[in-house]
Amino acid sequence: MTHDPITEEWLKSAGFKWHQFERQPDKHWLLWLGDATAERHSFTTYEDIGIEVTPCWFKNHKGDDAGDVGKWFCWFRSDGAGRYHRFIHIRHLSTIGELVQLIEAITGQKWDPANNLYGSMRKPEDAERIRNTDKQRFDRQLMLESGNWHKWSDVEKDDTRGRALPEHMTAAIKGGGAK
Repeated sequence: MTHDPITEEWLKSAGFKWHQFERQPDKHWLLWLGDATAERHSFTTYEDIGIEVTPCWFKNHKGDDAGDVGKWFCWFRSDGAGRYHRFIHIRHLSTIGELVQLIEAITGQKWDPANNLYGSMRKPEDAERIRNTDKQRFDRQLMLESGNWHKWSDVEKDDTRGRALPEHMTAAIKGGGAK
């Protein structure tokens, strides 16, 4: 296991996707784990459980940053049925090794970032099937080869950005942007 610190660059390379709400100081990085844990006939789907991390920080009484530099908040996330989002704070993490050990313990799978596709950890055989499907489908080939194919908005141009989550809809409704 590596004792290297967790960084945004590593999270990107490992397949995590980020999201960030207005007034959040840092990105929240999420990796869905449901597909890596599911038995063939279970009710777990790819977005039922996940791990979410963000850097620790807080202001001291003078208003200066006094955060735990190098520490990351880590939550176990549950979005059962894609509708209910619950978070359980697990603990603060500092190293890649700590995060990898936690993910392996939850999924029962050996860590291999090559199996983390589209923001979700997969079983090796499922990841291989998806990669083969991507190679066979002409539309997927065009999208993967062209890089910015049909990416018009800023949200689409960053491949490390996650898709909209249930709490994004709630925020849009509260802000008057959706009904």
